Amino acid sequence: MSLTSLLLPDGELRVIRCDITDKIISCSDGDSALLYLYIVKTGTRLDDTVAMRELNFSKERYERAVFTLSSLMIEQQAKAETANEPKKARKPNYTSNELRIARNTDHKFSAVCDTAEVVLGTLLKDKDIKSLYLIYDYLGLPAEVIIELLSYLKRDRDKVDRHTIEREAYIWTDAGIYTYADAQKHLEKIETQKPLIEAIFKYMNIVGREPSIKERQFASACLDKGFTPEAVELAINRMYANIERYSLNYLKKILLSWHEKGLHTVSEITAIEPEIKQLPKPVQISEPQTDKMEDWEIEWLEEIRRYQENNKDD
Repeated sequence: MSLTSLLLPDGELRVIRCDITDKIISCSDGDSALLYLYIVKTGTRLDDTVAMRELNFSKERYERAVFTLSSLMIEQQAKAETANEPKKARKPNYTSNELRIARNTDHKFSAVCDTAEVVLGTLLKDKDIKSLYLIYDYLGLPAEVIIELLSYLKRDRDKVDRHTIEREAYIWTDAGIYTYADAQKHLEKIETQKPLIEAIFKYMNIVGREPSIKERQFASACLDKGFTPEAVELAINRMYANIERYSLNYLKKILLSWHEKGLHTVSEITAIEPEIKQLPKPVQISEPQTDKMEDWEIEWLEEIRRYQENNKDD
């Protein structure tokens, strides 16, 4: 008698997915394979107690098999979702002639360029025009929206360059801001949140410098989720108490855990975690007096500052 005839006897037909079995075979985990066969066989909602008894698994062995099988399925689903995502067209490489024609013949894009020259305080170079046309043509932001974006940056930032403009444009497109009305609504929101954003920056010890794009996105996300600046300060205190250093990623994890519990204000957080009231505030290190240092010491400090800035979000 063949093995096939033994494995496929008469009876109820159930389908085993080849993509899942391939994953199970690749990880060489017999318990997860056995659990998968059991799920296929039962064809109903999994009852943990019954499954452990019928498979003769200990609780630890069963949970390990569930974890392995779940991880394989999550990975498979993520790959499928990524494969189904629409692929964005490759970023175009405009020629100087194409940029010249666009500025000279498209009056809307010409208005964008004229506004950008006012904002930047200088005549546009080819790389500046290329960056603006990328926003206009590739990202698809209308001229009136780009002009509102440029005007906002002129009011809000001490220094604006083409990189700042391009980064902000990507933020606006990600937020779905494609009309003049959308832009006005977004700017009104920014104006309303500005005092709260500045308070968060203060608690993050962002003083005397421009916040990075990640820091701006973080502060805005905090307010969007309903956190008060004082709640962010609590998270910062807990971060320093736990890891004794600044980590934006760690800070995000603290706030995410509170958000999932529905905690967004100081009173809500301290009601659940009263011990957080006793955490000391982080010591703010004052700037060293460089006028009393030798040249090599000043250069060393600058190198340390640059390293800290480049690794601040790690």
